[in-house]
Amino acid sequence: MKKQGVFYGLYAIFVAVMVVLVSVNSKADLQLWMTSCNSPFADTFFHYYTYVGDWIPFAVAGILLFWSFRAAGFIVVSQLVSGMFSRLIKTLWNEPRPLLYFKEHYPTIQLHQVTGEHINMIRSFPSGHTITAFAFFLALTYFTKNRTWQVLYFFLAVLVGFSRIYLQQHFAIDVLVGSLVGVLVTMGCKYLIDKFPIKWIDNSVFSLLKK
Repeated sequence: MKKQGVFYGLYAIFVAVMVVLVSVNSKADLQLWMTSCNSPFADTFFHYYTYVGDWIPFAVAGILLFWSFRAAGFIVVSQLVSGMFSRLIKTLWNEPRPLLYFKEHYPTIQLHQVTGEHINMIRSFPSGHTITAFAFFLALTYFTKNRTWQVLYFFLAVLVGFSRIYLQQHFAIDVLVGSLVGVLVTMGCKYLIDKFPIKWIDNSVFSLLKK
């Protein structure tokens, strides 16, 4: 865990800031404030970048198979487990998403919407894309010694979370809890993998081809 100190340190600050924002602002006010600065460039960027919290981790895991079964397997396992938690929590707390929430409570307020973005209406809590992103980028830190990369991974994860707010898919509380689920599940998966080592997992496609 010490090796991921930079990522965890930045994440602790992120959680503290988000907790304060969520605590002192109403859900609606915070959503309006966080999406108030919009532009055509941001619309396009976040429309596509949000997919980092979708299928991208599995694509990266497929590529990593050529270098390390351990890294690829860890990413896949953490993604699958965190995905199950996401489905479970979403089912238990079937909260309305921003568009539906504002339609029901503030019908006169028009939210900024990105052209071409399909906005969901239900199962807002927590943000599944944020869970995926934080699980993915934290997993990468376990195989990256450079601290600069840890900083980059952290901000890339945060950008995915913010994209969900910007695109009116989630509220800030959804992103906060989503990040917690992603981080805690990934830490748990790492603990279990280290506790029950598998010999062949240290191979790769390249190493097997050489044999």
